[in-house]
Amino acid sequence: MNCHRKQQHSRRNRGMMAGLCMGLTATAISTPALSQPDAQTQKAMIDAINDEYQARAFYTAVIEKFGNIRPFSNIVQAEDRHVQLWNTLFTQYGLEIPEDNFANNMEVPDTLVEACQMGVEAEIANVKMYDKFLSFVQEPDLKAAFTQLRQVSQNKHLPAFERCIANNGNLNPSGQERSFRHQGNRYR
Repeated sequence: MNCHRKQQHSRRNRGMMAGLCMGLTATAISTPALSQPDAQTQKAMIDAINDEYQARAFYTAVIEKFGNIRPFSNIVQAEDRHVQLWNTLFTQYGLEIPEDNFANNMEVPDTLVEACQMGVEAEIANVKMYDKFLSFVQEPDLKAAFTQLRQVSQNKHLPAFERCIANNGNLNPSGQERSFRHQGNRYR
């Protein structure tokens, strides 16, 4: 998949994908053929895309149950962009893209606050997972992807779910959580 062509077709991809695609393109140009990462790094890539699949499926299920509300409506779009990033990286390294076994296979708690708490726990686990991967991954483009995704989990998604909990999951009449009404943040 060509990063530049993908960006032309979807303005949503310009955030994180633009920065990572620039790095990926530079790496791809300077390296005639990317050799496959070692087995440990390939396992990290598989774990990362599966984590994105699972998050996307859970946030989609929450939206189906509670409606198109923030932070889930924004973060589910980010998770989709993250899956697209991993698809690009798997393709560049000539690796088979793992199948998504999580779609339509997620249980949702009874309350929005519980769903937000699960989001907090998942984002904390993501940061730890990325820290572990960054301790051994050598490929610059993969390190950039893990670093960027770690930062998104730590600095965007985790605070959004924490605000949801602090707001006790209460929604205003427009269907958005009050703490997000005037934020203008895009959760990537």
